[in-house]
Amino acid sequence: MSLDLSRFHATFFAESLEGLNHVEQQLLDIEQVGHDKGVMDAIFRTIHSLKGSAGSLGFGVIAELAHEMESVLDRMRQGLMSATAELTNVLLRGVDCLRNWLLAAEAKEPVEAASGVELVRKLQLLLQRGGGDAAASRAVTDTAADGGTRQKYVIVFRPARDFFHSGNDPARFIDELAQLGVITSTADLSALPSLDAFDPTTCYLAWRIALETSASANDIRDVFDWVSNSCALEIEHVRETEVRSAETPQEEGVPRAEAASAARRDANLITMHVRTDKIDDLVNLVGELVITHTMLKQSMQHLDAIKDARAVSVFAQLERNVQDIQERVLAIRMMPVSHVFGRFPRLVRDLGLQLGKAIELKLSGEQAELDKSVIEQLVDPLTHLVRNALDHGIELPAERLAAGKSAKGSLSLHAEHRGGRFVITVSDDGRGIDAKRVRQRALETGLLDAATADAELDEAATHALLLSPGFSTAREVSNLSGRGVGLDVVSQNVRKLGGSLEIASRLGQGTAFTINLPLTLAIVDGMIVGVSGERYIIPITFIRECLQVSAVQLQSVVGQGQVLHLRGEYIPVLKLSDLCALKGAVQSTQPVLVVLEAEGRAIALQVDDLLGQDQVVIKSLEANYRKVEFMAGASILGDGRVALILDVTEIVKQRANIRPMSGRMLSDAAAAPRDSSVVAV
Repeated sequence: MSLDLSRFHATFFAESLEGLNHVEQQLLDIEQVGHDKGVMDAIFRTIHSLKGSAGSLGFGVIAELAHEMESVLDRMRQGLMSATAELTNVLLRGVDCLRNWLLAAEAKEPVEAASGVELVRKLQLLLQRGGGDAAASRAVTDTAADGGTRQKYVIVFRPARDFFHSGNDPARFIDELAQLGVITSTADLSALPSLDAFDPTTCYLAWRIALETSASANDIRDVFDWVSNSCALEIEHVRETEVRSAETPQEEGVPRAEAASAARRDANLITMHVRTDKIDDLVNLVGELVITHTMLKQSMQHLDAIKDARAVSVFAQLERNVQDIQERVLAIRMMPVSHVFGRFPRLVRDLGLQLGKAIELKLSGEQAELDKSVIEQLVDPLTHLVRNALDHGIELPAERLAAGKSAKGSLSLHAEHRGGRFVITVSDDGRGIDAKRVRQRALETGLLDAATADAELDEAATHALLLSPGFSTAREVSNLSGRGVGLDVVSQNVRKLGGSLEIASRLGQGTAFTINLPLTLAIVDGMIVGVSGERYIIPITFIRECLQVSAVQLQSVVGQGQVLHLRGEYIPVLKLSDLCALKGAVQSTQPVLVVLEAEGRAIALQVDDLLGQDQVVIKSLEANYRKVEFMAGASILGDGRVALILDVTEIVKQRANIRPMSGRMLSDAAAAPRDSSVVAV
């Protein structure tokens, strides 16, 4: 009877890829801080487990490469090979190769075994250069530690009844034990049923194994690491003065092992692997529940708090339950941002070597959690910002020393929750942004005309140029920069997530890019506004303030439209009715303005009414209808009507960048009569 092992593939791929991510980070740590036996043991166990599971599931090529890496790692953890740059490079290439093969196998694509041939040869060469084989090395080390004597162990190995179901073979583990020394094994047949009750897919056997070896107990435990949750295992060190009887596995040692295994299996229930599409379906259902709750809330507004006290009380309880369910279900999709940050130590190391720059990477806030759907889309923009900092920001060591800095540059990634938003900052202590150079490049590429360039650009206008499509300050094209795929791509990707990108820089001191994001893409706190009889939703996180102003606070600037003079600041005004091409907007002498801020710039959006604040479920327009300019999505309100959600970042960008406002224009506007409706420029 053949077993279908494909059902175990998903777990194998997920756990193996996660393990390789840990190995990559641990190898980088070893390279930085030197040999650490605990870390080396952890790396060895991960690769050893990957080898065993790959072999069990039929991925022979993956198992072979893992075996070669395991041999080198075994030598390293004994201190017989040091983590040189050459050795670390080869092992990291091995991690890359294993990861690529796993991804190919997961996608049911052919594994390019040829790509690993040179890598295997290199690992074997490094092992030979180290002298001897790994088993001999272990014998030398352990013999010295144990005063020149081999150790004796008694191992009780009782596989779980469903041991075969995961594709494992007990004989393979016994064979691996035989490679550590001299073994004598006895099989326990007491659990075998009668022939008519025998199930060939059930494991009824247990083994008692006597092992004489120079290996340690940890080395023995490593053999069974892959199946630690599906077997009872007890390893006991036998001292020379002890005399042990030939007890069978079901006697005193076995109940303890069974209890330990049961405890491990119970603990393993704490963590479950759930397909992401099931979680997404659950989140969608919660979204529908929130919409239904909002509708019910609106339909109950006519109830009397005294006469209908019972109904009001029941609804209040329902409201609390809906909110609790919403929070807990959304929390299921929350993941630490370390899933993104974890890939950058390797990137910084490799690019630093390529560019000839010494760089220290500082990570903080890695455990701050964010929606999985957001995290997955953060990889590309963050990678671009990090590469940009390494290529453009941080100087070469000689240039840094000449500027009075340390030869080693600093790059920091920080994440935190701030005011209901998720904030990620990528900062460096490099050369900073040269506004004159940015302006010159903008002239050369046609982003600025000579007349505009003559005006003094403020910091926001300068940074806006950096986010323009096709803009780059690189003079030459390289594999890192100069191809016109610049920060505008980062800005676009962040805007798709409902976030914003802010830039802060000081010439000669460094640059910081700050990404502000919503915690989730499923539900948003929104301000519902009315204009021309229609309703729109503005995400609360973009609203600086709402106010009703007098006509004298609104002034017209030639080429700029209306601006709002508010506490010494001039803010462009945009009518939502104009943006959406709506007729019938309210004409008021005291218009209602919502001041919005995104990417360090602000506009005042004029609306007819503020209709209230509520949590709304975001529905994709592109998936259900089509792309609508200046709209980030849609939602269903309590009365069943559909309301569009404004894309604030895009609106601010379009209105605030009609033409950069120069200092002269602002001073002219400030000097104009308060009752003037037109300011000449």
